[in-house]
Amino acid sequence: MYWKFELLLLFGLTMASIHMAQATETETKPDPFSLSGQIEVTRVSDGDSLRSGRLKIRLFGIDAPEIKQQCEAGDGSSWSCGHAARDAMRKLSRSATQLTCHLRDVDRYGRLVMQCFADGRDIAAALVDKGLALAYRDFSSEYVKNEERAATAGRGMWQGRFSPPWEWRRK
Repeated sequence: MYWKFELLLLFGLTMASIHMAQATETETKPDPFSLSGQIEVTRVSDGDSLRSGRLKIRLFGIDAPEIKQQCEAGDGSSWSCGHAARDAMRKLSRSATQLTCHLRDVDRYGRLVMQCFADGRDIAAALVDKGLALAYRDFSSEYVKNEERAATAGRGMWQGRFSPPWEWRRK
């Protein structure tokens, strides 16, 4: 069954690249394509990345702390926000037998950037709501309101000080 999804995905990506290559040289953009399917999670890498067999998937629109990243709690103590984000992702992805995912992009590392749902619940939104991921504004504004609510409530990383994951990776 999963080979069918991989084959469909490959076909969709090929068709999308052909369609984009055929776009005129003017500023008009090609029509968007849609590719969705059911996936079974075989591994959760961190708070925003997972695998389904050989497929590497990154959640659309968010950035979660890296596994080794530490955050500061309100009392000044250190906690492993990277592990907390990964564990929350595991729990959310296990809440459904399969995830329904929609391809949004392919990143520079060849990972599928997908918006995934567990029984209708947007996993990325849930992680941001818990304060265990940030809206990745460089790529989308979809989860900004979720982030603002988590910050106001002091949930997760917002209980103290932290470096945004994109800054932590640069260090």
